[in-house]
Amino acid sequence: MLARFLSLLLVSLTLLAGAQTVSAQSADEAAVSQAVEALRKAAIAKDRAQFEALLSDNVSYGHSAGRIENKAEFIKAALASKAVLKSLTFTEQKTQVTGNNAIVRFMYNSESELDGKTSTTKIGVLTVWQKEQGAWKLYARQAYRL
Repeated sequence: MLARFLSLLLVSLTLLAGAQTVSAQSADEAAVSQAVEALRKAAIAKDRAQFEALLSDNVSYGHSAGRIENKAEFIKAALASKAVLKSLTFTEQKTQVTGNNAIVRFMYNSESELDGKTSTTKIGVLTVWQKEQGAWKLYARQAYRL
């Protein structure tokens, strides 16, 4: 009887510890999702300050066409682009947080206009985020054609 009680107590404590871990991860997952959303909004607004705040100084930013940019190159190109984003959504987002690292996968869907011509883009994206001094920063991004 005592052995069964101790067994149930151990299972209960394990479940409670797991629930606390899930809560902590859920808060981090929410914070990462907020950072992803802030990056989406920065892309639409071409917001240099937001890009500076959200990208790690060591970011490796990969495009679906194979071009790789560092932080300065990405920001310069994003701000110089003559294309106007009419809409940008990230769908099918999946976030996995482990400690101070997070992986976020999503579908990048956009409609843009350049010289009066509208085009749409749908690509897959893998991003890696790292918590730096309490803030989630984009550490790596790789887009790929579907």
